[in-house]
Amino acid sequence: ARAEDTTRAVQAMRKAWRLGLLDGAIIGIGNAPTALIEVVRLIREEGLRPALVIGMPVGFVAAAESKDLLMEIDTVPWIAIRGRKGGSTLVVAAVHALLGLAEAHQRPAA
Repeated sequence: ARAEDTTRAVQAMRKAWRLGLLDGAIIGIGNAPTALIEVVRLIREEGLRPALVIGMPVGFVAAAESKDLLMEIDTVPWIAIRGRKGGSTLVVAAVHALLGLAEAHQRPAA
């Protein structure tokens, strides 16, 4: 990260992309706005196609802006909240809600 003047979060997203771990994946980001900005860049410029991006980074520096960038994407489904609030707890809550909906959908009608 230091060599490229980026953050470790950006480098983690780039490495995951290089390793083929992001296409078709559910990507949840609750803490690092720079990671979400990099995911948006990968979608726009590199053709990344995750199954879903849950973007809810928290904080004052770039958090709201990173979510605004995500909300401009129309090629990939996303879930986000506006503003500075968020966090990994909210990302986990969103994943649990989706899993609950999927489970309910798979249950046979009684």
